[in-house]
Amino acid sequence: MAGLVLESSAAAHSVATVDAGRGPVTLMVPDGYSAEQSVPLVVALHGFGGDGRSYVQYWTRNGQVDKRGFIMAAPTGSTDSRGRAFWNASAACCNKDQRDVDDSRYLRRLIETIEQRFSIDPTMIHITGYSNGGFMAYRMACDHADKVSSIVSVAGAGVVDEAVCKPSSSVSVLQVHGLEDAVIRYHGGDTKNYDSPERLPYPSALETVAFWGRHNGARPEAVAGPTRDFSDRATGDETRSIRFVGGAAAAELWSMAGEGHVPRLSDAFHAAATDWMLSHRKASD
Repeated sequence: MAGLVLESSAAAHSVATVDAGRGPVTLMVPDGYSAEQSVPLVVALHGFGGDGRSYVQYWTRNGQVDKRGFIMAAPTGSTDSRGRAFWNASAACCNKDQRDVDDSRYLRRLIETIEQRFSIDPTMIHITGYSNGGFMAYRMACDHADKVSSIVSVAGAGVVDEAVCKPSSSVSVLQVHGLEDAVIRYHGGDTKNYDSPERLPYPSALETVAFWGRHNGARPEAVAGPTRDFSDRATGDETRSIRFVGGAAAAELWSMAGEGHVPRLSDAFHAAATDWMLSHRKASD
């Protein structure tokens, strides 16, 4: 197949690359993949200054691609004037040069390119991201709700100006956030661009999820879910969950006590977050 390169791997998956117009993007393809049976797609988005290679390493270590049989794509954003890769996700994060970069269109094209090469279940296209990648996951849910089944954002946020987010259908969202995050603050805050004094606000973790609860048609009051041990740093069941129920799609928040912007996530977290993501197919509104 043109544009596709397959290489063998020591793990229970193959490594592939596809090009959606910005150079090769690495995919992890489970060994059991067959074109005769469609599989889920997970697009994993790095944080500010990161790259796709680090996310390939992350998903290799946690083993979920091999265990659950989905295809994972790990693209890299554009590089800014200070050599840092970024996603142009929202006013607050993280196009610090204010360059004309349309990452939303690029990532949609990447998904469609992968769909041309592999048999992807159209009701199982998921976006997950950390920090700037979490902001970008929300941007994809806003812009491409017809395509995105669910998102998982770790230490990201949505938008303060809800008028700029007009999803065409419901999307399931999970926000994971450390209570002690001093970079993207749990209770909301602001950022700034390079060479600009202007402060750019972003909403709190709860406000972010509440917006999606309203959009998905859920009841206005959140209900408490289970408390679990997802941190390798904190002791006990440090993660509490709340969810907005009654909507066409899920809207849920996992709040991690004792964790900051770079949480030490346990194997139990990786399994639970992957289960959550893959259990939420595209909603039919």
